[in-house]
Amino acid sequence: MPTKRTKKGKKGNKYKANSTVDPTLMKLGSLDELLKARRTVLDPPWEGSNLIPGDVLWSDPSLEMGLSSNKERGIGLLWGPDITQQFLYTNNLKLIIRSHEGPDARDKRHDLLGMDNGYTIDHHVECGKLITLFSAPDYPQFQASEDRYNNCGAYIVLNPPDFSTPVFHSFEAVKPRPAANPYYDFEDVIDSDEELNLGAMDSGSASS
Repeated sequence: MPTKRTKKGKKGNKYKANSTVDPTLMKLGSLDELLKARRTVLDPPWEGSNLIPGDVLWSDPSLEMGLSSNKERGIGLLWGPDITQQFLYTNNLKLIIRSHEGPDARDKRHDLLGMDNGYTIDHHVECGKLITLFSAPDYPQFQASEDRYNNCGAYIVLNPPDFSTPVFHSFEAVKPRPAANPYYDFEDVIDSDEELNLGAMDSGSASS
């Protein structure tokens, strides 16, 4: 869901991810703005025209109304049911299906349902629904068994004619897990929200 935030400065409008943003400067963006946004940028992008992809990647739903800073992640926003309703109504939509919030992230958010079944319906508003989908069962795969969540993954089937009634399918991981080699060094590369250190990234980019 695209959003817009600006902070006035001498060199134009900018946003710093680890600062507190005045909620009055936040407003819901548009699909046209998302279409124009740069997508071949380093992750996480948090300034200028790169702000929208960062918001789309890192923002999360909330049960509180309006827009607010996503303090847990240190980047992106939290948006409430009223924002979901506005986005669906403005764009003549009935569903928002989003991801990028697994059982590790939901384990720390007691206001929302957990990701044990691979999906949650986070907002049910007049115009439709907001759904979070997570398709990786027994997450995270390459960690020790006691560190995994033993969760189900899920996928959604949308059927004609209007494709607005999702059919959910949850599935478990095959056990015992078959031998597999990761395609990256998971011990040194961040693979969870807890390991994301935006402050260090910001300092590194400033010194380069």
